[in-house]
Amino acid sequence: MGDSNSCYNPLSNYKWQLRDPAKTNLSLRCSAPRHTPYYVRYLGCSDGYLILYCEEQCFLVDVYTSTMVKPRKFRRSDNSKIYYGVITAPLSSPNSCLLLFSRKYMFRWQVGTKTWTVHPLVAGRIHQIVSLKGQMLAMDSLIKLNTISLAPQLSMPELPVVWGEDMFAGLLKKPWLVVCGDMLLKVDLSIHDLKFCFQAYRLDLSVRPAKWAKMKKLGNWALFLSLDRRTSTFSCLNPERWGGKSNFIYVPSRSKDSNEPWIEVELGQLMSRRSHPISY
Repeated sequence: MGDSNSCYNPLSNYKWQLRDPAKTNLSLRCSAPRHTPYYVRYLGCSDGYLILYCEEQCFLVDVYTSTMVKPRKFRRSDNSKIYYGVITAPLSSPNSCLLLFSRKYMFRWQVGTKTWTVHPLVAGRIHQIVSLKGQMLAMDSLIKLNTISLAPQLSMPELPVVWGEDMFAGLLKKPWLVVCGDMLLKVDLSIHDLKFCFQAYRLDLSVRPAKWAKMKKLGNWALFLSLDRRTSTFSCLNPERWGGKSNFIYVPSRSKDSNEPWIEVELGQLMSRRSHPISY
């Protein structure tokens, strides 16, 4: 999809492809509305919408129909860059909000309203936001977990979580948060002796403080991650229904020479840094 790592690109240049995992020979190529004279920055993909940004204007583009929603313009009180966006619930939901983040502020638009609300941020740079049982959870740049409450005013208290000493060994990248049924998982990519692997931990809230409990297997679940952290993660129960595999992690393929839309890796499988396609 376009070159999302560049600062700004013409909106009409954004193109993407949808693949049916059960029918790999079927695909749908889509693009943003033509003749739109905006240069935009990619902020994320959430609830079926691309979140794009230009100066003080945001665009939500439906990935299936390419139809576009334009919230009202907003004004920033500082010059820091907007780097991340997320939709808290489907746009049809009465409580759906669009959240945009800069280094110091969070900007909130309640879907259907004409105004934005600005909240000073008390946490570090937000890395990822997920929703678990109606509660929003955010991981910041220090890999701390925070709960987010929007009413009656913004609060982001840290959720104390105990990490095992072995969880830091070989940690290669910042972890992903994945909602898996009624569980919240933290997925790490770690390196050991020139090989790397995915490991998963379940948030155990039955103890105080909460702790990350290592999982040896994912059961009947498969996880989908993106190396671009602005794109939402998700999970799938019984992936064998469409030809997938339980206990596997799927990552979009970046190789233009591959016909496969993703790379599949089993949880805990050791991969060579030199030969495995995920290295690229």
